[in-house]
Amino acid sequence: MIRIHQVKTADPADLEKQILKKLNMPKKDLEYWKIHRRSIDARKHQVQYSYVVDAKVANEKKYLKNRDVFRTPDETFRFKPAGEQRLKNRPVVIGMGPAGLFAGLLLAEYGYKPIIIERGSAIEKRSKDVDHFWKTGELDPESNVQFGMGGAGAFSDGKLTTRSKDVLGRKVLEDLVSLSANPDILIDQHPHIGTDGFISILRNARKRIEEQGGTFFFDTRLDDIEVFNDSLCAMTISRLEDENFEGKLDDVDVRTRITETLPVEAMIFASGHSAEDTLRTLEKRGICMEPKSFAIGLRIEHLQSYINEAMLGSACHQKDLIPARYQLTHTANTGKGVYSFCMCPGGYVIPSSSALHTVVCNGMSYSDRAGDQANSALLVQVTPEDYGSGLFDGMDFQQKLEKKAFDLSGSYKAPVQLVSDFIEGKISDHFEEVKPTYELGTVFTDFNTILPEKIAESLKDALIHFEQKVPGFTKNALLTGMETRSSSSIRVVRQSDSLESNIHGFYPCGEGSGYAGGIMTSAIDGLKCAMALMNRFERPSDLNLK
Repeated sequence: MIRIHQVKTADPADLEKQILKKLNMPKKDLEYWKIHRRSIDARKHQVQYSYVVDAKVANEKKYLKNRDVFRTPDETFRFKPAGEQRLKNRPVVIGMGPAGLFAGLLLAEYGYKPIIIERGSAIEKRSKDVDHFWKTGELDPESNVQFGMGGAGAFSDGKLTTRSKDVLGRKVLEDLVSLSANPDILIDQHPHIGTDGFISILRNARKRIEEQGGTFFFDTRLDDIEVFNDSLCAMTISRLEDENFEGKLDDVDVRTRITETLPVEAMIFASGHSAEDTLRTLEKRGICMEPKSFAIGLRIEHLQSYINEAMLGSACHQKDLIPARYQLTHTANTGKGVYSFCMCPGGYVIPSSSALHTVVCNGMSYSDRAGDQANSALLVQVTPEDYGSGLFDGMDFQQKLEKKAFDLSGSYKAPVQLVSDFIEGKISDHFEEVKPTYELGTVFTDFNTILPEKIAESLKDALIHFEQKVPGFTKNALLTGMETRSSSSIRVVRQSDSLESNIHGFYPCGEGSGYAGGIMTSAIDGLKCAMALMNRFERPSDLNLK
């Protein structure tokens, strides 16, 4: 087959006609075609549909001479494990976010029968815990938006976009479809699932792994590891004695844990970016880590109707184009990069704390993206120059801002400010058309007094620039804080060839280890780490499975 790029049309119904026109092809030569990718170009409010099409044609060599035409690549996933060191014990995956999930799926597919350890709860209980927090302000620090089956991505817009050109991205999308995702994610330029769409996917993934011999331990935390001769040899885990605890947690987590130490030679560490306690323990055990740049900022909310009109103009009521989205970047006068991130059309700003007495927010939308408002993170690049040179100074920097936000009200209410007041440096005292969607309540503040000066100045300069680029962007908009958990401040160093850390058998993986920045890149990294593990270790003998 041939792959035809840049097939454009104002009407999707005319797509075949445009294929023939682009190739100057008689209809008899076009035997079969299907859409590989579709996108919408609405620049300057002139809506045009653009497609990448795979086609089976007669006289293929003739048409391959055309511009934008290539042979369709073979995107079939192929892998043959080459490991020679036989495992005595089953491999372990720490964390069931996108990285851990896809590592576990691949290990199970190849007969490695992984043990998956997740400090948070299974999705059924986790959903109840999150809903309870959003309604009452009573936070479970072990089962929340950050911790639990599905990771932080389970409570998000579920965007599957990535700038990565890695061929493994296709396998991720195909696996998601096989687990019940809408097949449209295979062809949409900006695919998304929505937080509600993840529930059935996670349940099906768990069922598939268990049917292939994998085992899950929820409400179970990695507390320590043991190393011998620079190789991983054991782990200490603890599980909540009462997984169905429903008491109120005030200043500390009062629940008791049952601890045990188990042998392990191969571990994929995909804990996510908020497992601070685990990272501090691993550093003490000799796992090599380094500080890295990350980003912090605020959430900005607009009316979705405004975003539709600003992005689409006269096409703002066209059903297949809305809700519209945006992506903005700017280099501020401070020299710092500022950019929109995780834009949630028709979405909500959600309480996302995982530590007691901190305020963290994130964005989320459901699969229908039917909310009246849009939100996006506005993030500023942060480097060790901003927070210090110590390994955990970045984490301390994040927590300081999160605690500042909590201390404003002594609760999980989120600080808010009108964008216009932020630019002018004054505390807001009323809402305009945009009302906060953050469910636990809000408190007015001036973010200029909370954010470091350079961060605040960068945001203000970017907002003024965005107003020039998108008129009205700052006029009826609301800021909510704190958006501090978009990425990890630490990278767990790994060897470029084996993907192991300096400790053999320990594979740092995903966003929390500093190797991804979203659902897709995390899932891809999970696959890579699973393949690296299988290229070193032969699967364990059935006689030795524990």
